[in-house]
Amino acid sequence: MRKGILIAIAVGVATGMAGWGMHSAMAASDAKKSVASEVQSLQELPTTLSSIKLPTVEDPAWLKQAKAARAQQQAAVDGSVRTVTYDVSSRGVITANFAEFKADANQTLNDSRGWARMGVRFQEVASGGMFTLVLSQASQMTTFSATGCDTQYSCNVGRFVVINQDRWQGATPSWNNAGGSLRNYRHMVINHETGHWLGHGHAHCSGAGQSAAVMQQQSIDLEGCKFNPWPLASELWSTTLGISL
Repeated sequence: MRKGILIAIAVGVATGMAGWGMHSAMAASDAKKSVASEVQSLQELPTTLSSIKLPTVEDPAWLKQAKAARAQQQAAVDGSVRTVTYDVSSRGVITANFAEFKADANQTLNDSRGWARMGVRFQEVASGGMFTLVLSQASQMTTFSATGCDTQYSCNVGRFVVINQDRWQGATPSWNNAGGSLRNYRHMVINHETGHWLGHGHAHCSGAGQSAAVMQQQSIDLEGCKFNPWPLASELWSTTLGISL
């Protein structure tokens, strides 16, 4: 009988050890799966992070004013107000009031809300200016550049700051639908195309409801921003003139 008891105990121990072994194997398998899952999550992390777009925050008013003041102070340190000369011409059949075009453009360029905040003044000359401002018939726009200009919008090609007559007289659907005035559109298009000559590329809306950069293509799409005809404080620089913020 004692032998039978010993055999029963041995069988029980063996069964227990087998069960423990199966449990350990299952636990190890689960742990391996967990580690694999964690590794996969870590591998996917760069993709997840790259898909997250940080919000672009517009400078607060006080910082814009500080930047503008610093630009004006820098101009004072560098010397007196710098003069930028330009001449004015036309191309094609002009039906707009050309004298009004020249007067409005000069007022825009020298407005205290515009590029003049860099410490420059724009002076119209009869010929030989640093750049040429052109009022062009829409059909003549591509004569400045077949790829850089089209009949729909204004453009800048080298020394030529070219304003499309159709846009000068009627703005664009994007601008008009947003409630912009024609005078403010004229401010904007002069500032925008002159901005290209000053060395700026295109900008995009920094956030819904914020003022658009003047270098944003507001003629095409406001992208959720508010129309704005004047350069932001952060835009008061020019590689052409060697002016930095």
